[in-house]
Amino acid sequence: MTTLLQDLRYGLRQLQRSPGFTAVALLTLALGIGANTVMFSSINAMLLRPFAFKDLDRAVVVWEAIPQQGSGQFSVAPANFREWNEHVRGIELLSAGHGWDANLTGSGLAERIEGWQVTANFFPLLGVAPELGRFISAGDFEAGHTSVAVLSYRFWQRQLGADRGIVGRNLLFNGTQFTVIGVMPADFDFPVGADAWAPLDLSPAQQADRTNHYLRLIGRLKPGVSMAQAQAELDTIAARLGQQYPDTNAGHTGRVVNLVKDLAGDSNQFLYLLMAAALFVLLLACANVTNLQLARATARQKEIAVRIALGAGRWRIVRQLLVEGVLVATLGALASLLLSAWGLDLSRRSIPAFIIQHAPGAKHLQIDSRVLAFTLVIGILSGILSAVAPAFQATHADLYNVLKEGGRTSGSGPGRSRLRAVLVSSEVALALVLLVGAGLMVKGFRKLMDRDLGFDRSHVLTFHIALAESQYRDRVGIRNFYDQVISKLQGLPGVQYAAAVTSVPAGWNWNSTEYRGEGEPPTAPGELRIAVSQSVTPDYFRAVRIPLVKGRFITTADGPDSGPVVVISKTLAQRIWPNQDAVGKQLRLGGEDEPWRTVVGVVGDVRQSSFDSGPHPTTYVPFTQVPYAASALVVRTSGNPLALAPAARAAVQSVDPAQPAYDVRSLEQIVSDNNSGVEFSARTMLVFGAIALLLAAAGIFAVMAYSVRQRTHEFGIRMALGAQRVDMLRFVVGHALKLALIGLAIGVPCALALTHALSSLLFGVIRMDTLTFIGCTALLTAVAALAAYIPARWATRVDPIVALRYE
Repeated sequence: MTTLLQDLRYGLRQLQRSPGFTAVALLTLALGIGANTVMFSSINAMLLRPFAFKDLDRAVVVWEAIPQQGSGQFSVAPANFREWNEHVRGIELLSAGHGWDANLTGSGLAERIEGWQVTANFFPLLGVAPELGRFISAGDFEAGHTSVAVLSYRFWQRQLGADRGIVGRNLLFNGTQFTVIGVMPADFDFPVGADAWAPLDLSPAQQADRTNHYLRLIGRLKPGVSMAQAQAELDTIAARLGQQYPDTNAGHTGRVVNLVKDLAGDSNQFLYLLMAAALFVLLLACANVTNLQLARATARQKEIAVRIALGAGRWRIVRQLLVEGVLVATLGALASLLLSAWGLDLSRRSIPAFIIQHAPGAKHLQIDSRVLAFTLVIGILSGILSAVAPAFQATHADLYNVLKEGGRTSGSGPGRSRLRAVLVSSEVALALVLLVGAGLMVKGFRKLMDRDLGFDRSHVLTFHIALAESQYRDRVGIRNFYDQVISKLQGLPGVQYAAAVTSVPAGWNWNSTEYRGEGEPPTAPGELRIAVSQSVTPDYFRAVRIPLVKGRFITTADGPDSGPVVVISKTLAQRIWPNQDAVGKQLRLGGEDEPWRTVVGVVGDVRQSSFDSGPHPTTYVPFTQVPYAASALVVRTSGNPLALAPAARAAVQSVDPAQPAYDVRSLEQIVSDNNSGVEFSARTMLVFGAIALLLAAAGIFAVMAYSVRQRTHEFGIRMALGAQRVDMLRFVVGHALKLALIGLAIGVPCALALTHALSSLLFGVIRMDTLTFIGCTALLTAVAALAAYIPARWATRVDPIVALRYE
């Protein structure tokens, strides 16, 4: 320990004596380590620990699936949940829930909050304790029991002023009084974005329902039970249910998925890809610092040789140099925390508020103890990695040549020169990979944003309304409310069209329905023919500019007392009646008790997302015939749609002060928010690519500057023998370009592998792009030439007389 302390003190003195080296090395490592800290913070918050649950690794989501139809997952029917809950032994607890549109009213309030109705074992399953009060329990489901609610910590603070006396008080949700029985802790955020939880009290008829699929199931595996074992149990039970209830369950099975993996979706691939890019940046930084350490070790060769000659062991010298490297890297790691805090702040501000609210763990992007430990460990490893080669090189020099007076070649042995060349070529290869990745991600994001989704997203304001069932109990009341709101919106200045629709194009929550077309046989047992279901007012198609292919749009003549009609998308028309005219055909939406509807029009296809490989079959029915209490409004304006938001809110409040308009965004912003994961990845890759370019240029400059200084004597001889300045310039720059070309030759296949990985991650969005490869290669070549130009200019200014007396 005493020797180590001596090494630390001596190392600190050495770093103080070389402030230039220390500052450059510290900044270089701070950039590399900081990039990794930022990315690990994201992975830590969003993938490793997005929820503060007990036994998070055993938490699972259970879906229904129909493998024969390629349906990987959909919500669960209540009767199937009941069967699984009673008979699956490998899942310790299984809970069901579904979204709850909760309008908070009273005392002049009108606010919509995201809520969930859950079964009694929901909170015990997650293993968290309430901040105040208690959880929902079995007693809250007994007949005659008052309605109760548990609130989120965020809602308790924002709306209720963190009143610790809130437990036992009543709040008005959807016109019904709910007694507050508890407040969740600050770090509880599940389902993501939820602010209130109420009992999911299923009636006997609902518990026997196997047709309607709307429940979201989460569970916790028993200790020692794998997901494969739980899946096998579900398969067995599903097979039995398929035999007992062939009309609804034939071919259906269950699917068990890890909770974090299910919620993260494709974002885990993006984050791990960016983490790999950050590691590339760190390797670049370490290569640069290694080159600096090599140059510094050369300058200290006489000191090291004297110490060895006086009896110091080689391992003692190696350890000293490793300690100095770790010291620099540790200081760089500490500096990287400042850069990381700034980078995380930028990340949070660049992520849309809607995504922050609904992405698991996005609210918890911060530097915690785990991130701090990661930063220090990676700092120490970086110090060792960047110092080990210079340390062993310095201790294996020829002592006689080093100690000999005027030994000019002591610092420029072939082994050391080869190592520097390898490091520079490696930096160029890594930089090329990062630059190509950045270029492909940026082009991919632009392609996503430019992709035709089948509607015009510009100049459209959107918002949602969820009418309280206690107040709007029948279709007449729902129709009247939306008619009045649309009429007031149409009267606002700058409004071209206003319409109601079940789900906003490119939105997250789309309704679906079973369908059967004229001439089609009934569905086989367990088979589901599913189409997106939209209920729209007449101006919807004009508001979002979905084109008419054949027939007509829905009109005001399609009222509640007129014949049932439907407009369908082009894809659905081709699926049901290929090579036929769909207009005039009959289509049934839903079960046997639903009426046959006449197809009056065919419209263009709409993609729900920029990532969709193809459009979804869609049906549009008149809102007057099938009104929905929870619907969206779309308003086409002649100017900035968001400027109309206050007036649109006021229009809703003028019809009913208790009905809040929520999720107010432009349609363009909705599409942008959906693509924000790719945008964030593209921006991050662009930053990493810029850092890589800077580090590669710095590495080439440092190596060429060192080479010119070491070969001053040689350059003097060349000049004395008649070499021209242009020859010296060509010689130095040519050497740098040779190293760069070797790096490019190594980097191209690596960049191709990255292209393949990105293409599989974003199929149809990112693909091989020759111009990107050529552009990045040309940029790196130009940067390498520029970085070598200044040292080359130094070489051309060598005075032969001075150079011949060098050293």
